[in-house]
Amino acid sequence: MNIGRNSIPVLLSFLIIMFMTITGCNDKPASSVISGTVSGDLKEGITINLTGAATASTTTDSSGNYSFTNQENGNYTVTPYLDGYTFNPTSTAVTISGASVTGVNFTSTHSGYGISGTITGAVAANVTVTVVNLLNASPTTTDSDGNYTLRSINLSNNTYIVQPSLTGYKFNPYTHAVPMDNASVTGIDFVSSVTYTGGSATGTYTWDASTGDLTITWTPGTTPCNWPRNNPHTGTDDEQFVTITTTTMTWPDPDTSIWPDGIPWLGVMRWTRTSSTANDPSGVWTAYDESGNKYTATFTATDATSGSITLTENIVACAYTRLQIISSNYYAWLSYQDPNHAATSVSVAGPGISTSTPLPLTYNASYGEWNTGSILLALYSPPFTYTFTVVISDPSNKWDEITCFVDLPTNLYTGWAALTKTLTFYWTGVANASGYVVQLRDGIDKHLIWESFTTTGTSIDYSGAAVLTSGDSYYFDVYVVGTSYCSNGISFTEQHFLAP
Repeated sequence: MNIGRNSIPVLLSFLIIMFMTITGCNDKPASSVISGTVSGDLKEGITINLTGAATASTTTDSSGNYSFTNQENGNYTVTPYLDGYTFNPTSTAVTISGASVTGVNFTSTHSGYGISGTITGAVAANVTVTVVNLLNASPTTTDSDGNYTLRSINLSNNTYIVQPSLTGYKFNPYTHAVPMDNASVTGIDFVSSVTYTGGSATGTYTWDASTGDLTITWTPGTTPCNWPRNNPHTGTDDEQFVTITTTTMTWPDPDTSIWPDGIPWLGVMRWTRTSSTANDPSGVWTAYDESGNKYTATFTATDATSGSITLTENIVACAYTRLQIISSNYYAWLSYQDPNHAATSVSVAGPGISTSTPLPLTYNASYGEWNTGSILLALYSPPFTYTFTVVISDPSNKWDEITCFVDLPTNLYTGWAALTKTLTFYWTGVANASGYVVQLRDGIDKHLIWESFTTTGTSIDYSGAAVLTSGDSYYFDVYVVGTSYCSNGISFTEQHFLAP
């Protein structure tokens, strides 16, 4: 009578046991292997990362082989990585279903180390970033979030100058000096802001190819910054010792009399054009100053010695500091260039100046600038990492510019190679300097004889030493043209010497 009733619980128990048995079989781990080989430029020492159903990491052996053992069923991604290398494919998806998966292979290519960072501020996307002191450097462009990576097979053990650019915007800092020691560098960041409205000016010029004298008479324009302007003593912009090749034009400015206290400007404008005739200024030229201000000058010849000039500007910054050591004392010059006297007031706040009561600058019409005059920094000592905020007001706007001191080069001395008639200038550099410029000046009136192109080294040869008069007095100045923390700061140290 109870046989039917008892069979139902027995049957249910049997079904439960069978269900648990089947389910338990599906949970049983599969002792499978994921393996492969890396070939190409490098095999050994490459990190292989496993993600997905499990996470693990291993390194390839001397033959490029790797493996992940005892892996369960599931979906995985295998990704190789080594700084300085790219891989094809970049990663591979793998599915384990009760059996090992082999032959997950990759090919390595030596792509060079990378420099990466982020641009934030007024603009982030589509900014061009390049290494300006690397021959044949390929620029890159920031993504929608402002991220970029510069990668080159030539990026290795050196210091590289990274510069962002986009028409209508300026960047702080203007450049980054990036030391690399056979490893990629991250965190090279910039902050963008909108530039000034572009300025313009017109004028006429005369050119004497035999002496290198270029004389420009400027008419009033809308240029907001430090150049161009006529010398208050001559009424013209007198450029001497100008050299013009088919593609370059260099303007050293030897006239220090227009500068306060005789302290010279970094007296050079270096211009480039695609191609034309040497000793002929005709054409469209482009130049940048140390703050990244861009100048485009169009010379239109009337004849071989004269013509007209049109200038347009894309201005990044008009506030500057200068730092100089004189008789063991440190002097600073803070200025805001305003040739059209557009601002109604300018003041500066920073170290040694009350932030609640900024120091007003005074407008000097002769120099076309607001300045503090020369300030003796009696209470300061190097290194000079001081940052100042210049506050500019005009009838319709108010804005700030950041300017700062950079450390001084030290230990200046000269070396003479009698056999090659070469004079070498040496100095001790400044950490993270964007570059150095060396000037050679006459020992009597300090007129500029020669100026180097920007170098990141701490010595440079002057092969024109044979034209110096033995025993005569000369000076050489070493300028620091910005650092990673102070892109538009300039400092210089001067050394007196007698020609060998």
